[in-house]
Amino acid sequence: MLPYRINHVSWWQQELPSQEEMEEERKNLAAHGNAVDFIVTHCCASSTQILLGGSMYRPDAATAYLEEIRQNVRFKKWFFGHYHDNRNVNAEEILLYEQIIRIS
Repeated sequence: MLPYRINHVSWWQQELPSQEEMEEERKNLAAHGNAVDFIVTHCCASSTQILLGGSMYRPDAATAYLEEIRQNVRFKKWFFGHYHDNRNVNAEEILLYEQIIRIS
């Protein structure tokens, strides 16, 4: 099986948030009691990735960081689209690619 993500071919290291950006996100979430209505990201948390594809996807620094967010933040819905599909992963996490939905 060919590698899925190849630096400078199918993704770039600069796409990942820096340590400073992640710290800023943590501070902003903490300032709001680690509770938000919606989370919108490109990728998803490592545990969600397992639900999507078992061992097909490998965790990385981005999915590990998002796993930290998933474990520590209360949210109503989490939307992401990296995996190019449209489906409800569970009651809170929704994979959106081509579908348009109304949120309120």
